[in-house]
Amino acid sequence: MYEGPAAKTGRRPATFLAAKEWPEAGRWLEQSIGLRPTELLERLADLDVASSSNRLKSYFTGKRLPEPSTLQAICEAAGISYVEAVDRFGYYREIVRLFDDLVWLGARWLEEDEARGGTLGPLGEQPSRLNSLRNTGVLYWKNEPIMWGGQLRWRDDLDPRTIPEFRSRYIVGSWCELEHRNVRVELPPIEAVPGGTFSLTVPATLDRVDPSLKQESLIVPEHTVLMVLPKPIGVAILLATLAFPRRGDGYKEGASEYRFDLGKAADGLVREVKRLRTDLRIVGRPKNLHPLLQRSCDALDDGRIPFNYRRPVAAEYVVMWADAICDRFTHYARLAAFDFWGEAGGHSWTTTVVPQYNARGMAREVAMPRPSAFAMLPQTRLADLPEINILTTYQ
Repeated sequence: MYEGPAAKTGRRPATFLAAKEWPEAGRWLEQSIGLRPTELLERLADLDVASSSNRLKSYFTGKRLPEPSTLQAICEAAGISYVEAVDRFGYYREIVRLFDDLVWLGARWLEEDEARGGTLGPLGEQPSRLNSLRNTGVLYWKNEPIMWGGQLRWRDDLDPRTIPEFRSRYIVGSWCELEHRNVRVELPPIEAVPGGTFSLTVPATLDRVDPSLKQESLIVPEHTVLMVLPKPIGVAILLATLAFPRRGDGYKEGASEYRFDLGKAADGLVREVKRLRTDLRIVGRPKNLHPLLQRSCDALDDGRIPFNYRRPVAAEYVVMWADAICDRFTHYARLAAFDFWGEAGGHSWTTTVVPQYNARGMAREVAMPRPSAFAMLPQTRLADLPEINILTTYQ
């Protein structure tokens, strides 16, 4: 939904495309429009956007880029996806704003469907329905627990995947946990202490386990982990993961194309969100970005940071935001999108000191970080990107 020309601020919105990539974005725009220049100009005029054949040609050849407001008008006039367009033209600040809109719609669906995640927050605090998703995803729908086909005494079937109403508004993400070996430790009994409390120290990692405790090796069979989110939130996290890879992330084959295809298919959903939010803002509802998304936008605009470093910095905030919304679904999205995770996305090992030699053959010592474990070890969790038509079809 075109919202009219943006107010002039004296600063051109930054694109994160290199100049050599501009012609490719321009060719995509020209091929996607499918209209004669005169017809496109007439439609732009109907939207109160002044342009010319020479200006359009400069966009198509990559000599200049249309600003986001102009690009939005062109997309409206030609009926193409603005979500895909801002991604292809490198306007990542605009993409970040779309995440906020999509999550807002997903939160609205949670309220309408009486769906939520965990019951209690920190120290027994009752979180909002949206905040309840953070570590679990959706666990209750219509105020009933999701059992994935399990049975309870008062109901025979609690698998929501068989319910059309559920399938139309929620997406199920999953990863396969391959068979692997694990260690089980028998902890000491709980010790009663004065005051009616108890004491039990649980080791955080295996290397901190008391050797005197009983340990046994066991085989964990292959199994599937499932998690549920409203489709708008799932789309937002997938777009965030794909459009903002961390430094060193390696896309799976076809993941880059999936990113653009998802942006194209999600355009209708984004238009609906913007229409709803605009109606609400008319009566005074404020619109504020999530603090982590705002930090991402600030990093993209920060002229003190070298241009090529801004996107990696922004990506860290975007992924932290996705984890804050639902870390399990973000984990699934990254498993599905990348063959391996870069250093920023993994748990880096301890820095070590190794010898190096200068041109005169004199040894010197420098600190060298070891590669991330995610880039070195076989992945024991397998996941695939969801089908786009299922992810973006809703009622």
